[in-house]
Amino acid sequence: MEPFQVGYRFSPSEEELVNTHLMSKVLGYADHCVIPEIEDFYAWDPWDLPRVYQGNYDISNVPSDGWDWYFLCPSPYVAQNSERIKRKTRSGNWKITSQRDDVRTRNTRALIGTKRILTFYKSRVKTGWVMHEYHLNPELLNGYSSKFQIPYILCRLKRKSEESYDISPSFEGGGPSATHDTPAQQESIEDTDHEVSNPKDRTFFRSK
Repeated sequence: MEPFQVGYRFSPSEEELVNTHLMSKVLGYADHCVIPEIEDFYAWDPWDLPRVYQGNYDISNVPSDGWDWYFLCPSPYVAQNSERIKRKTRSGNWKITSQRDDVRTRNTRALIGTKRILTFYKSRVKTGWVMHEYHLNPELLNGYSSKFQIPYILCRLKRKSEESYDISPSFEGGGPSATHDTPAQQESIEDTDHEVSNPKDRTFFRSK
């Protein structure tokens, strides 16, 4: 895919993110999605991800304004048929800071997915890094063969302050922050999809 021209701004609506980019990726239509995929997204410290996006790895042709980046990643559930997501890196972890909100089409108000907001904490200290996590409503996939459906999440990474733009030693190694948790530590993960009680929670957010 050719790089976008100077002056181009990638500023999709939430409806476009879910209904076009995420939907295309889930159905395997890679040519219709310009957002880059990173398989181990949740293993990276957030300040390293911009360099993955448009730096050493050169995986995206979509320009960033230096405050927002978009990624697609396979659903990183800790176990099959589980809603728990491990969001821990070497330096800290992502914590859910909002209820799960519906993403709907503007014209018909049809439910196409959900959004959840998370904040990154480094050694229990809140940072200026925020993530919007988008999930597709699987009811949209009715009628499509399951063999063409790949569970993906779309993540919008946001930098809230200049101080947030840092680089960790882990990036110099050319890979994500390595975490080596014991089974007991993995069982104590706090950043799961059950952190915020919300009557709008639905079972359809589970990966199939």
